[in-house]
Amino acid sequence: MVAVVTSVGADEVGSLRLRAIRDLVSRVLRSYDLAGAYLLTVSRASGFPEILCVFEETQDADVFAVSVHAGATDRYPEWATQRTFRLDEAMEGALAASLLSDGEIDQR
Repeated sequence: MVAVVTSVGADEVGSLRLRAIRDLVSRVLRSYDLAGAYLLTVSRASGFPEILCVFEETQDADVFAVSVHAGATDRYPEWATQRTFRLDEAMEGALAASLLSDGEIDQR
């Protein structure tokens, strides 16, 4: 799964801000009862900041995809499943709030 980070500029790939967003996603994932491992990394291979999320278990990816409203994409043909979501300031706030509300991610 790929989180396209829109609240950080392309020149900020190694920035503290982007690492903080990656860490937020990691904290949210740790709050889930995952069946397997996951890995997060930051990439700028596409020309803009992305957080790449790889899951050992498909059901873990499915649960996270539903909670962040990830949609299908075909940009990553080497991946078994391909989903992407926009991680803008609203989603960032929703992820942070989910840590305080039993995992509910609300993006009203």
